[in-house]
Amino acid sequence: MPKRRTQEERRAETRQKLLEATIRSLVDHGYPATTGRRVAEIAEVSRGAQTHHYPQMFDLISDAVEHLADRRAAEMRKRAAALRGTEDQIPGLIDLLWEDFSSDLFKAVVKLWVAAADDPALRKRLSPLERHLRGVVRSVVDGIVGDLGEREVVGPRLDLVMSAIRGLALTESFEPRERRPSVDRWGSMRPILIELLESPT
Repeated sequence: MPKRRTQEERRAETRQKLLEATIRSLVDHGYPATTGRRVAEIAEVSRGAQTHHYPQMFDLISDAVEHLADRRAAEMRKRAAALRGTEDQIPGLIDLLWEDFSSDLFKAVVKLWVAAADDPALRKRLSPLERHLRGVVRSVVDGIVGDLGEREVVGPRLDLVMSAIRGLALTESFEPRERRPSVDRWGSMRPILIELLESPT
């Protein structure tokens, strides 16, 4: 006979569904359309359950972004640790950063910041969340930087690499176009970024 779930387990499952549905709504519909009703529909839970767990919509959005960021960070740290000292350390780091900046989390946060440009209250609420996200990415990257050489040399290169990846991710995710470009832009950029970090001078 299957073990019955406890009330706490059911509550945790509902919260998990709401968090994942919030990110999905932000990516697919944007911030203005991410309402409690829409999130509840995507999560397939009742509207009452949504308001019970998160009476304030931005608390749900903030928790969803933090939850996904922390989950991705744990995965990135694990994969980064496996790369340390291997021949694939730099290519692997480049690929990890590309995965992060082309993820649903990145797309959701970009949409939040676009909305915040004309919404001072939202911008104020986003500031601590943005600091948290920057810290997540930096903590993963800093775990590898020491292996790549002098921080004074590697630091600016890594900043350039991250800016290039972020810029391409924005283009790939949000550039208006009727069809996909014929050139694999990430495939063209990747070896250049690898060479930039591997170069001794």
